[in-house]
Amino acid sequence: MALSVTRYSIPEEMERGSVVANLAADLGLDLSGLAQREVTLDFLHSKKYLDVNKRTGELYINEKIDRENLCQMKTTCYIKLDLIIKSPLRIFNIELEITDINDNAPHFRMDRVELDVSESATSGERFSLPNAIDPDVGSNTIKTYQLSESEHFTIDIHAGSDGTKYVELVLKKDLDRENQAVHSLILTAVDGGVPARSGNANIIVRVLDTNDNAPQFNRQAYTVNMSENSPIGTLVTKLNATDADEGANAELTYYFTLYTSEKTQEMFALNQGTGEITVKGTIDFEDMNIYDMHIEAKDNGPAPLSGQCRVTVHVTDMNDNYPEITVKSLKDTLKEDVPVGTVIALVGISDRDTGDNGKVNLTINKQMPFLLNKTSESHYELIVAQPLDREKIPEYEITLLVTDSGTPPLTDNETITVHLLDINDNAPQFPQTFYTIPVMENNAPGALLSSLTALDPDLHENQYLVYFIIEKEIVNISMSMLFSINPENGNLYALKTFDYEIEKEFLFHIEARDSGVPPLCSNVTVHIIIMDQNDNTPIIVSPWRAHGSVVEEKIPRSTDKGSLVAKVIAIDTDSVHNSRIAYQFLVNTDATLFSLDQYNGEIRTMRMFSYRDARHQRLVVIAKDNGDPALSATVTIKLSTVETAMKSYSDITEVHLEYDIFSDFYNLYLVIGLGSVSFLLLITILVTIVLKCQKPNPSKAAPPSRNSVISSERNSAFADSTLVSNDAYWYSMFLEQTRKGKLVVRQPAQQGARYVVSSLPRGTGITDTSDSAASTLQLLDVNDNVPQFPKPFYTIPVMENNAPGALLSSLSAFDPDLHENQYLVYFIIEKEIVNTSMSMLFSINPENGNLYALKTFDYEIEKEFLFHIEARDSGVPPLSSNVTVHIIIMDQNDNTPVIVSPWRAHGSVVDEKIPRSTDKGSLVAKVIAIDTDSVHNSRISYQFLLNTDNTLFSLDQYNGEIRTMRMISYRDARHQRLVVIAKDNGEPALSATVTIKLSTVETALKSYSDMTEVPLEYDIFSDFYNLYLVMGLGSVSFLLLITILVTIVLKCQKPKPSKAAPPSRNSVISSERNSTFADSTLVSNDAYWYSMFLEQTRKGKLVVRQPVPKGARYVVSSLPRGTGITDTSDSAASTLQLLP
Repeated sequence: MALSVTRYSIPEEMERGSVVANLAADLGLDLSGLAQREVTLDFLHSKKYLDVNKRTGELYINEKIDRENLCQMKTTCYIKLDLIIKSPLRIFNIELEITDINDNAPHFRMDRVELDVSESATSGERFSLPNAIDPDVGSNTIKTYQLSESEHFTIDIHAGSDGTKYVELVLKKDLDRENQAVHSLILTAVDGGVPARSGNANIIVRVLDTNDNAPQFNRQAYTVNMSENSPIGTLVTKLNATDADEGANAELTYYFTLYTSEKTQEMFALNQGTGEITVKGTIDFEDMNIYDMHIEAKDNGPAPLSGQCRVTVHVTDMNDNYPEITVKSLKDTLKEDVPVGTVIALVGISDRDTGDNGKVNLTINKQMPFLLNKTSESHYELIVAQPLDREKIPEYEITLLVTDSGTPPLTDNETITVHLLDINDNAPQFPQTFYTIPVMENNAPGALLSSLTALDPDLHENQYLVYFIIEKEIVNISMSMLFSINPENGNLYALKTFDYEIEKEFLFHIEARDSGVPPLCSNVTVHIIIMDQNDNTPIIVSPWRAHGSVVEEKIPRSTDKGSLVAKVIAIDTDSVHNSRIAYQFLVNTDATLFSLDQYNGEIRTMRMFSYRDARHQRLVVIAKDNGDPALSATVTIKLSTVETAMKSYSDITEVHLEYDIFSDFYNLYLVIGLGSVSFLLLITILVTIVLKCQKPNPSKAAPPSRNSVISSERNSAFADSTLVSNDAYWYSMFLEQTRKGKLVVRQPAQQGARYVVSSLPRGTGITDTSDSAASTLQLLDVNDNVPQFPKPFYTIPVMENNAPGALLSSLSAFDPDLHENQYLVYFIIEKEIVNTSMSMLFSINPENGNLYALKTFDYEIEKEFLFHIEARDSGVPPLSSNVTVHIIIMDQNDNTPVIVSPWRAHGSVVDEKIPRSTDKGSLVAKVIAIDTDSVHNSRISYQFLLNTDNTLFSLDQYNGEIRTMRMISYRDARHQRLVVIAKDNGEPALSATVTIKLSTVETALKSYSDMTEVPLEYDIFSDFYNLYLVMGLGSVSFLLLITILVTIVLKCQKPKPSKAAPPSRNSVISSERNSTFADSTLVSNDAYWYSMFLEQTRKGKLVVRQPVPKGARYVVSSLPRGTGITDTSDSAASTLQLLP
């Protein structure tokens, strides 16, 4: 697109075919390619006067140009045209000026003019004559007028405001009608052309008799300004002429003179009687902006006299022309991935107004991903400004708005519709990133669990989705054996019946893939939660009894009212809601004697025993769960009263309550510990026996030599009489071995190739006396650099209660190779923790190593994870390395402290009794709270929320002990109420409270501190069963320690030197696989982990890292590491036989 304008000038009336200019030369166009391109001329508001010769590039005359016909009434004449060349598109603006030639002679509109002149006319009086017309302009138009010879008349020539020459007849000598009544004159108009042209008009002057006063205007020239488009009938001005005569000679009539053009007379009307000038036609500034009216006022005398004036009307431009829009080369269909900057349309604009009213601007009516690029004053390109997305907007209605600068501005618009074609650029999207689906246990196989439907906003095949379950195994059971998904609609079905008590949840992924090319996919995590049904009957665990038997209990007859005589405890393996147990009496021989707490199962006396009460009481208690329908179990308790003085059952059972809660677990831990130590003792004894029974075979063939001879088909690394054999898989191993001074052959050698390598200790100089043999090695390089992580171990802290999908860290490795050898892919090395795969907990982006959490972690359930991440390059063969990742779950203060002592039912008050004679400083109660958060958050501090007497009780904020601050007096209230808050150390802090009601009694009771000492000792030592367990655990542990010490002593004894082989410092190895050996120790494995290789070779051990042929023998010199090799070194060759 060109912004400049090329201008040419030619005279009018040139012959058809005349050459105007050579456009190819002027515009720099290539003639050779011009003929194959489409070339057109676009003329603005004119006929096709010109054309282009594509062969020569010349602009020539196609039709004769008549300047007077083309540009009437204009001093300059231009033809504007656009040269448009396509493939590629280029536009050139051309202006052609048409110059005038003198091809028209002047002529008068009237060939004969008759004038009546009074004989009383005085010298100098003027008479209007018709002016001649010459269509030519400039120097070719009328130059002067000439009058035939006359003694009475002459002419006066003057120019109008538009440059037009006007002529008047002037009386230079008084007339005498009697001498000459008529004067015949010839008026000649001559133009300025070469040669000059002329035209004539006859002037007939008739001399009239005396009417010697001519009308007079108050001004000779009037100037009026008015707006275009003024309504018809609008008054322009009113002329006022006067005549000093009287009668008919003073009556005036107004006329347009012959100087007033017909165009002007069509626009304006003159009232002959009043002299008012009004608008008659439509005044258009664009057609003519100045009107000259020559007005004559003539009297009605016998010889009418006249006066003349000139009225000039200046037309003011109004903004009355709307701008125009022309759209060319429109592309109405685009792909949604069309590049930014693509031209979709060419737009031209124009306005016929002038000045500010003709200045136009093109815009888009609203914000769109398109913009207009101005290429010239009147041309724009519509281009794509931003990436398009069909899924957001499938088509665009682009409204182009053109506005001029007039007041008020005028606008026009043009709407372009652009349709977008779809591409497969949207992956399927699930409405949720994580689905939690509850499934009731005991479901029917094939039951519909949920419908997981994804949405793809693309069209046609790009939106047709197929659903898959991403395969994953849990305890050797594939997900496809548990669940099935309909590939068409995403309906998820269960393939088996689930049991809440066996499996409580499943976590796996479902993928939705579209049918585009290439296909796009996304996946969603599905969390199946098995919901509990009340399908387990409560089990009575206390009081214990054989199946179906009756529990017999004895209580003293002197038991007080409210004493605890028995406690029924039942458990239910269902969920929390279904496992809530309620206790009721089915049979109670005396309803007035015993009560049962429906929540904790405590059976207490409602009154004292009397002599009328039966000696034996039978109670049947039903334990019913909270399910629907409820399930239950029963226990029968036979109570017998005795007369002997016994402690109240409540005192006895207080000990048993603590024992029920804690001692069983203590016994269990003792049994587990005893079994574990016994198992370790047995394993240690067996290993010791096996090691002592093995006898090494003496070496039979190891000739003295200082060289190592290797025959191998694989790569080898060796030095210091130590041969290291491996696949040369890791680049880091290459660096480590070469730093140690070892030779590393990193490419497979030809079968049967032999390498003889001098055995040189590191750190010694090579002198002439050095005993060594040279070897020539040819090394070929391949994909020999493994990916390297910046750190060998990553510790990543993760705050518990994290959002699923949160980014944990970015683990990026580096590979110095090039091209595909450095393109890395990251994997999590699969590892299961409690039947949960690492891929169910974490996910890594295979391209950039970003590590994400797939679930929300709970510090109280899982505190850390340890696994490996592998980075593998794309070489052949691929090389890889791994790094250890340690995920540490950071604790948040999300667990409220739990009051475990003193125990009470939820929300109830703890009742305690203390003797009134309690001394100062005595322990009356102890509050114990636990918090499952971490150490920092679980630190508990105790405070009084309510203390009825602040001078009587104190509370230790660290251990929760409540003690007396003084002795209790008779003035103190009998009942004291204490509310203790246990607050943790988190931020914000969480707390729990307990209410203790202390009652003082007059009877001689032991202090609370004395009573509580007994259960504490009982928990640890009183049970003989516990004592035997402790003694057994201690004995077995002692035996294990003695066995380990004996094993260490036996292993530290030096073995006798082998006598079957002479002293030798060489190692001879015959094998088809790689080997690493030293210190006569052979370790055979699959050589899978690089870390094992480094650890064993640093210890100086022989590591055979590939399977060897059956029957292969290795003779290895026994050389202590770190010692120099001299001729006196005492080494014994060992022959090692490996079994595959």
